[in-house]
Amino acid sequence: MKLNEKDILYLKNNFNIHFDIPFQTIKPSEFALVLYKEKEIRSKLLRFGWNEKHLIINARQETLLDKKLFKHAKRCLIPVSTFYEWNPAKNKISFYSDHILYLAGLINNKNEFLIITTNANDSVKKVHNRMPLIIEESDIENWFDDHLFKDLLHKIAGSLMHDQKLEQLSLF
Repeated sequence: MKLNEKDILYLKNNFNIHFDIPFQTIKPSEFALVLYKEKEIRSKLLRFGWNEKHLIINARQETLLDKKLFKHAKRCLIPVSTFYEWNPAKNKISFYSDHILYLAGLINNKNEFLIITTNANDSVKKVHNRMPLIIEESDIENWFDDHLFKDLLHKIAGSLMHDQKLEQLSLF
């Protein structure tokens, strides 16, 4: 996942952020910008991945509410300009939109975050069967509401753009 400079400027202005935000590609164990709520929406840099017995970077939306591991986690959003999926040939495909993508996530008590995944939409499923759960900017407040967030767990993301042709070209 990655933020571009235009989106960083937007986030700094709209979420009152006064610290440097990484714009290089963020990989597991690295720090990324995370939005969370404590009376108001706040931001900080947190480490990507929960360091349990092994590094956990994703939580499945389907089992999220049933797993003990996630019971006391705090909901968050990870704003990105681009996220990546790898196809079966191990090629990295970039997915993006004309606006910031807010990836749904969870923060643990060690201030680490992970990303909630869901079934892939039509844009992504040619590459991978899972994708990050994307929350629209208009739903940010609902994501942080203890009653309304559950409806967003089942929302299907809109169409995304990608950086490669996803279908194999025919030789005939």
